[in-house]
Amino acid sequence: MKPAFRDRLVLPVLLPIGIMLVIVAVLYGLSRILLSITPTAATVTALVVAIGVVAAASFAAASKQVRISTLAAMVGGVAGVAMLAGGIALAVVAGEGEEGEEERPVVALAAANIAFEPASLTAPAGEPFTLQFHNQDAGTPHDVDIFDNPELSGTPVFDGEVVTGVRQVGYAVDSLAAGPYAFRCSIHPEMTGELEAVEGEGGGGEGGGEGGGEGGVGPGAVTVVAQGTAFDTSTIELPPSAPTTITFDNRDAGVPHNIAIYTDDTLSDELFEGEIVTGPVTVDYAVPAIDPGSYYFLCVVHPTMNGSVEVAAGGGQAGGTGAPEPTGPS
Repeated sequence: MKPAFRDRLVLPVLLPIGIMLVIVAVLYGLSRILLSITPTAATVTALVVAIGVVAAASFAAASKQVRISTLAAMVGGVAGVAMLAGGIALAVVAGEGEEGEEERPVVALAAANIAFEPASLTAPAGEPFTLQFHNQDAGTPHDVDIFDNPELSGTPVFDGEVVTGVRQVGYAVDSLAAGPYAFRCSIHPEMTGELEAVEGEGGGGEGGGEGGGEGGVGPGAVTVVAQGTAFDTSTIELPPSAPTTITFDNRDAGVPHNIAIYTDDTLSDELFEGEIVTGPVTVDYAVPAIDPGSYYFLCVVHPTMNGSVEVAAGGGQAGGTGAPEPTGPS
């Protein structure tokens, strides 16, 4: 490189621009890492990087002559320290998350047409649970606040974040003592409901059915599969006026589903609600006797997963292992 070109262009113009671009890239990458980890881990990572910067700058300052290679080595060293510290922090945090992760019971609640569905819930007492909240009102904000009194007065024992529909969120609710509670939407105070914390309760709407029922409950056992956030059948056929068993196979890993049966799609009269289970898992639902007629079923966590229940003589078949008419989003 000619001395004149280096002195007139490289050193006064290109070198500062190049250094600035490298600094911006390192800072951006480091900021993404710091925002992805816990505050404590972010603080430790930032201190390690700062020490690396000071050490590299001290080394460069101690040199009798600062060359381009010296600056490049300093920048590379700082970037290496930043990436190494960030990578270690991410690995540690990820490991802690896997070790501390516990499967929580799931209680499902939806908001539709400025009303909660259902308006009465049961939740497990004495243990944390997830309140799976589905805001179905497009463009409308809702939240869930839980109070320990029916007057909804005082400070809520749980204050959920406001979410604008259509959107789902899993609220992490701390353990509640056994007893009655009430909940409401802070944006629309007329939206209220009741919650009962019960010892040994698996969660769900009032009158929920039991998962893992005894084998051989009633005639006409059927199988329904949930996979890809869709049921494998749009019609469930059950025998009339006799208890039966629905074998529910949730194949969606890490996703909660269930089966609930109503008189119609208004969801005003619930006939059965199975326990919400997180896949992959298979459970047996003990369904009580239902009179002949046409009914409606859905997953309360994902209401777009729905179909019809036909109760007639000779009933007792579902889609089984095939998927001719899957329900739910495509």
